[in-house]
Amino acid sequence: MAAKDNANVSDIDKTSFWWAGLCSICHPGGGPTEYDRDGHKFFDVVTGEFGYEKLGKTAGDVTLDGDYAEVNHMTGDLRAAPWDKTGVAEPDCLYCHRSDRMIDQGKNMNWIWRTAVLRSKDKLKDSQGNDVPAYASASTAAQGWFSGFALNPNVPAGKPPMATTLDIDYQAGVNSGSLMVGTDGNLYLPETLVTREPTDYACWGCHLTPDLKKRGRVWFDPVKDIHYAGFNNLLDADPSNDKLAVESKACTRCHPSDGDHNIAKGNATLGSVRNDTDYEGFRTCRDCHDPSSIYYDPNATPPTHPVHTIPKHLDVMSCEMCHIPFKEDAAALVVDNATTGSTIGYNTAAFLSADPLDPTNADKSRWYPQFELKTDRDGQVRLFPTKLLHSVWWGDWDQNGTPGDLTDDTIAPLALWRVRGLTTGAPLAGVTDHNGDGKPEVNTLAEIEVYLLALESNNDKHGTPLAARAVLIKGGQVYYLSGAGGVASFPYEGTGIHTESSHPFSVNHNVRAAGEALGSTSCGECHTQFNGGAPTTVFDRLILTDPWDVNGDPVYEPMRDHTGIDPD
Repeated sequence: MAAKDNANVSDIDKTSFWWAGLCSICHPGGGPTEYDRDGHKFFDVVTGEFGYEKLGKTAGDVTLDGDYAEVNHMTGDLRAAPWDKTGVAEPDCLYCHRSDRMIDQGKNMNWIWRTAVLRSKDKLKDSQGNDVPAYASASTAAQGWFSGFALNPNVPAGKPPMATTLDIDYQAGVNSGSLMVGTDGNLYLPETLVTREPTDYACWGCHLTPDLKKRGRVWFDPVKDIHYAGFNNLLDADPSNDKLAVESKACTRCHPSDGDHNIAKGNATLGSVRNDTDYEGFRTCRDCHDPSSIYYDPNATPPTHPVHTIPKHLDVMSCEMCHIPFKEDAAALVVDNATTGSTIGYNTAAFLSADPLDPTNADKSRWYPQFELKTDRDGQVRLFPTKLLHSVWWGDWDQNGTPGDLTDDTIAPLALWRVRGLTTGAPLAGVTDHNGDGKPEVNTLAEIEVYLLALESNNDKHGTPLAARAVLIKGGQVYYLSGAGGVASFPYEGTGIHTESSHPFSVNHNVRAAGEALGSTSCGECHTQFNGGAPTTVFDRLILTDPWDVNGDPVYEPMRDHTGIDPD
């Protein structure tokens, strides 16, 4: 996010206005879509004032304000954020608490309608060509209370939808029964429309895209997740008690919420928010399956396999490590933001396979997570399954006047609109496709040098130098122009520089039945002594550490080297 105060346009990337139109798609609680960082509404329809005017400022005072400016994230063009045309998006209670979701062939239409309206920003019109305040109208549109609605047909596949036309019409809600007309002529919600515990489709509207992309997570699949099946009575022999997908409230079984909308969570390995609330109210595997737990669920099968009786196992391994043994849906594994300045993505199938010991195997029907240490509810540090997202990007390295001390250095990412101004959306001259996958990549020292020199010797469209000291972050390394000529590099881990090229996303869902868990058939899955001394599929599985070396080949390391845990 752009800072509140900025010295020039080149310091600005994503602003509050951009966040409201894109990120609030899945953050429907108001707050950042209503109020600026001074605590005033972005635009008050009652007074006709912008928030900054309440402080005695003028439009000229906020041209570089992260709350009241918008930089086109594709071109870098600057404009005043038109909050007066979009209005503000207030908390959308029914987004989560509506009982009868509008599901069409598995698609959550409430999410689609709301998303499309928000994405239209200040371009939304009604059928007569009049402006429609998109942000203020999004929650109404999400309920289907309109008579006219049209999507932009030119939005690329895989991108969130965008609306062009919206005619708000509350009569549509009356006709559908989602609104009632009171004796006083006012509209009100029927009690049956509201549910205290959101259905899974309410949660999945937001979690579908990021969770599938980041973790390969799916839902509403009784084969790929035993909890979804069990909580909805899909595992017994009585089909009459089965719950339909639209009725499922499995999510809230483990993630209940208190009266303040604090939704219970575990301990995320990335993107942590409110670490002080980790595990509060949350139901872990041990909570429900351990008969000695105060939260024990008599319908949850206690562990019976002998592997659970070996104390060292339970000290080192989380339940998820064994019971989420693999994933069958591809997830994003590499994001290349360096070659063209636009994101080039690679999923798990590009670098992993159904053979954890041979990532090049042609069978891409599944992939295997890696493991990271994190703190469990009881304070014990255990191995949990994760999926790393590897990123490749350009930064500006500031040594803070102390070239011999890395601990106070910073590396600021270059906004992609600035990089695209240099590349014009294509690889610079000399960059080739070394691995033959049809996508050029910056990987040789000569190629990296071309970019570093160009970044340090060119300005962006606003006349600001792109980088004082350009660096490439890739595969755990910082690449920079050496004073002796050419390109040098060093690993950033342990230097104190806050930067990263790998991002561990927790893999916590899609639990398989006990018969598919690691170790259910052989101790040799982890221990070489039970595997004839051969590599094991767990601790010798190969994990990606760098998508391309200088020859364009991926770099892997065994899991035992990565974790430092070496069972014999």
